[in-house]
Amino acid sequence: MENLTALLKDIDADPLVDRSFTWPGAASPVQMRQVLHFVGSCGLFTREGRPSRVLLTPEARQFLETGDTGHLVALLHAHVRFFGETLESIGEGLTYNELNRIAIADYGLNWKSLDQVRRRVHWMRGTGLVEYWTNGKIVLTDAGRALLPRLRLVRPSDLESQRRAAADLPAELPEAPRLLAERLASVTEEELRARKRVLGYLAGGASMAALSRLVDAAAAGLSRDEIVQFSMEAFEVGKSSAEQSLNTLQGLDLLAQVGPDRFAATDLAVEWLGSGEAVDLIRHLHLGLDLLGETLDALETESDSGRLTATLAEKYPASDLTRKDVTARVALLVETGLAERLGTMTRRTALGTALAGSLPLQKGQEVRRDSVPSEGRAAAAEGDRGRPLPAQLAAEVISASTDSADYQRFERALAEAFRHLSMDVEVHSGPAKTDLVVTLWLSPTSRRRIAVEAKTDGAGLVTDQDVRFMRLSEHRTRHQADHSVLIGPGFDSRVFREASKEGVAVLTARQLAETIVRHAGTPLYPHELAALLLPGHADALEQTWSQTERRTEALALVTSAMWNSANDPVDIEFGAGALDVRDIWRETKALVETPLDKKEIEEALAFLSSPSVAGVVRRGTDHTITAPPALIASRLRSLAAAIEAKASGTESVDGDRTGPIAAPSGRPPVGPQRTDPPSHDIEPAHVRAWAKAEGRPVNTRGRLSESLIAQYKQAHGLPVD
Repeated sequence: MENLTALLKDIDADPLVDRSFTWPGAASPVQMRQVLHFVGSCGLFTREGRPSRVLLTPEARQFLETGDTGHLVALLHAHVRFFGETLESIGEGLTYNELNRIAIADYGLNWKSLDQVRRRVHWMRGTGLVEYWTNGKIVLTDAGRALLPRLRLVRPSDLESQRRAAADLPAELPEAPRLLAERLASVTEEELRARKRVLGYLAGGASMAALSRLVDAAAAGLSRDEIVQFSMEAFEVGKSSAEQSLNTLQGLDLLAQVGPDRFAATDLAVEWLGSGEAVDLIRHLHLGLDLLGETLDALETESDSGRLTATLAEKYPASDLTRKDVTARVALLVETGLAERLGTMTRRTALGTALAGSLPLQKGQEVRRDSVPSEGRAAAAEGDRGRPLPAQLAAEVISASTDSADYQRFERALAEAFRHLSMDVEVHSGPAKTDLVVTLWLSPTSRRRIAVEAKTDGAGLVTDQDVRFMRLSEHRTRHQADHSVLIGPGFDSRVFREASKEGVAVLTARQLAETIVRHAGTPLYPHELAALLLPGHADALEQTWSQTERRTEALALVTSAMWNSANDPVDIEFGAGALDVRDIWRETKALVETPLDKKEIEEALAFLSSPSVAGVVRRGTDHTITAPPALIASRLRSLAAAIEAKASGTESVDGDRTGPIAAPSGRPPVGPQRTDPPSHDIEPAHVRAWAKAEGRPVNTRGRLSESLIAQYKQAHGLPVD
């Protein structure tokens, strides 16, 4: 409350956004833009004007003047999902886990960690509405009970009524304008497959309002400088950002060059401006943006970006949309009213359903797993060179988890999934044994063994009657495992409760599938992924992944900004194309929702200027780029290829690695290590060569795992002990 009051007073005194702010008791300031991003849309602020300013709302000013915390809570409740509902759900007292399950089961929020519940409870503790007891319960105070009748609450029955009403409400789909209708009717499959992948940067964001202003300004024709100047003034962006925006508008066929240095709106864009319909904008963009309408079509049921990325990758394997690409498309569909958000999930609206059914969509692959024999289902999810494609492997994990008729299919899928995550896997199964043992290489002297218990259920829900936690403890002892993880399609609340008491991690097949897809785009190391298989570490894993993705984004933004400056005649004239940290911050701040801070920029520059990369040269406080971004990326790929070749001990003719890098298996070695095989008639070199050719993880020294030996024998028709 002290922090919030200080922030409101500071904004009231100085409404400028591009400045710093110091929290009470903090040693150093932070950027006000970043502070506002963290606070989010909660009814306390409004934005206006140029230069960018932030103003207190009347409700925020009333709180600042009166200090009425009940008024503040009512304001937050009006703008934040499951806020007052959290207060009501607490009743006689609940734990964080119990509150989270209510949010998921009754309100459809599908949170992957306790972070969102904790944030809400912390606000309520700060305002004196609840207390946290030593038994782990959150309990209402008298003030909390008194406030509840003042709040207008949404109940699960209300949400269900809204869902039914939305489903039954017929959507009136506006008729497409003449030229656009003709273009949609004549588009070919080849043209749909040739659409561009990247949406691109747009000044003002990919919104109806911003696009309307940009296209309308240039409708009759403007020079490049006039369009750039308009974007800079209208959306408070730098010159390089405005030029990027112009390139994006051309790529989306909204603007076209009509003279030596003149641009105008295309005929189809003019039609959209005339109709003013959101569906016409999406119809138009669908013609040039890969899988835009197909993304809308895939949102028939509620989905999050990870699951949606996997679905699209499975149906359209030739496309290479990343999770970031899919998220950008979903945001555009939500902004135009064709989809709606339900917590972390998204689904299309009735209007979106009508539009999806009318668009010409690219032909996709229909995967019918029920028609594939059980012994061949794992093979159906394999890609080139016999290796599973991440999205297909993720889909197999989800599908196999509900195949109760073939529980070994799920075990095989899990084994492949953990190998994909660079973990060593031992397959056991059978009476008195665990299903899998996964070994994570944490350091030269540290390994962690995890006993994996796989549970299938045709209805998608494993109950406490299906799990014997005492046996899990016995399995850990038998296999000398450090921890246990329970994996299945879904679990009831009693399983979560018992698992928490026993210190057993619980992981759903969908969570593992999303990890597979996300890992393919942003790989994590085994010591980072360990949080996936340990109880109560979901927040740590999400934080690590977010930080890694943020560093990757910072590297791309810094490289792009420096290259733009190195090719800008004005920048070259006044600064020889060199930028310091502050210059880079200015150039990139409008390109990302949360601007980069000084440390992030400095870390990116340090990496780029390292001798192995040599993409940036430093002179004093200034930095100059030495090559185009594409060439820097090429050098990084060559470094990756060299590391992979040396680590695997072999290099193919085309320079590609022959198999994934394996994590050393087993516990820390003690004394001399054996290199002889565990079976008298098998040569270790032959097993390693076969494993690498098959794309299976294998250690280059030490003892081979029994499961790998067994797989080698099966593949060569040898008897298995």
